[in-house]
Amino acid sequence: MSMQWEKYFEQGTEAFAEGNFEQADAMLKAALAEAERLDDKLILAMSADRLGELYFETQHYQEAEPLFIQALQIRESMLSEFDDLVVASLNNLSALYFFQGKHELAEGPCKRLTEIYEKVLGPNNPEVATSVNNLALIYAAEGKDRQAEELYKRALDIKEKALGRRHPEVGDILHNLAKVYMALGRYDEARPLLQESLDVLEESFGPEDADLMPILISLAAVCQILGDHHAASQHLERLLGIKEITLAPNHPEVVDCILNLAASYLYEGRFADSERFYKRALTIRERAHGRQSPDVAEILASIAYVHQSDNKYLLAENLYKEALAICESTRGPQSPEAESKLWDLACLYHNHHRYPKAEPYWKRLADIREHRLGLSHPDTQVCMDSLIVTYLQQSKYKEAEALLKQLTELRQMNLGPDHPDVAACLHYLAEIMRQDGRYDLAEKNYKRALDIRTKTLGNNHPDVAHSLEGYANLLAATYREAEAEHMRICAQAILKPA
Repeated sequence: MSMQWEKYFEQGTEAFAEGNFEQADAMLKAALAEAERLDDKLILAMSADRLGELYFETQHYQEAEPLFIQALQIRESMLSEFDDLVVASLNNLSALYFFQGKHELAEGPCKRLTEIYEKVLGPNNPEVATSVNNLALIYAAEGKDRQAEELYKRALDIKEKALGRRHPEVGDILHNLAKVYMALGRYDEARPLLQESLDVLEESFGPEDADLMPILISLAAVCQILGDHHAASQHLERLLGIKEITLAPNHPEVVDCILNLAASYLYEGRFADSERFYKRALTIRERAHGRQSPDVAEILASIAYVHQSDNKYLLAENLYKEALAICESTRGPQSPEAESKLWDLACLYHNHHRYPKAEPYWKRLADIREHRLGLSHPDTQVCMDSLIVTYLQQSKYKEAEALLKQLTELRQMNLGPDHPDVAACLHYLAEIMRQDGRYDLAEKNYKRALDIRTKTLGNNHPDVAHSLEGYANLLAATYREAEAEHMRICAQAILKPA
């Protein structure tokens, strides 16, 4: 071993520990070059390994990868497969691939580590459980949730027996297992595990420790999905308290948490609290970015939705309009941000039967989506549908008919001639034609709509009843009263409460 190599290696290691990464990089590169000159393979592996660790720490993963591979290959060729240095190299490489998102490559080294720990330490050693847990993390990242679940359960069993149920490492695995259940949609199973994980870690680290934050985030999400909005708000309140302690009050993560809590209060129906927290976030964002910012516009739209939910429609309308104007000026009138605000206003007017106000917004939305997505896209056709309703509600039958014919053709082409959405178009075309006295065409469309709905939805579906009622009105208008009465009776039988 060369004195020069020792000097470079020690200085590089010391600089690395002190966070002086530039100095560490220079010294460790010099150590690597000296090791190559000496032609000492194990020293070369040590140098490559330490330089790789520096690059890993500073997230220069591409530079770290060949160094870790080089170190592992040398150590495998010269040492026992159970040697601590081989284990260290496998650990480094598996972690590197995981953080690079190369989960399939991370699998191999992690499996080897687990096998080594089992052979050397026995199957029930806590180190085996740690390696099993790491392998489960890789499977979970790959979307192999069933395999991850089994490994987490095995790791949990080993850790619990070795360390006790109240150990923080057990708490971490409980959280990991709960996240798999969340991914699988098994929220009722995830919730008690998350609560236990929170209790264990809180007992170990205290109620304001930053390690509690990921669990509180998971718990809030699960409670929200399960409809327990009050519990979700409580978890978010705790999360906000911890974030305010660990981060600056105006930190972006704190603002995001305030917004999540405001949304949770809205789900609870606590409109005043929701508005208060949205305004708190608005003040922070406005100070940071100015009023004319898309981030500010998003919060304005959220406050508008609170007002809309609380039946304060004029306040909602004004804020939606301001949010739209900001997005149009900062992002452009065709931008996704502007499109979102157009949707908000269109729905506000539409849902409160202000169809003349809704019409221009549905038109703009339909044009934007046709340009961006094409006429065949469902999102475009949703706007066309809503525009047709606004026309019908205003007795603009000519405009409604033209758009209905276009939509009928599109849906027949995209969904097939016997799809229920095609039947809906035909039904409304028949309604317009009946109102206009074009009884032959109306009857043809009623019959076809009724045939499709009966075949695809069943004889007792409400849509079948609506087509029967429309057809009955046509029959009555053309002096076929007996047939009309029969159809009305059939429709009433379908719609009659059980």
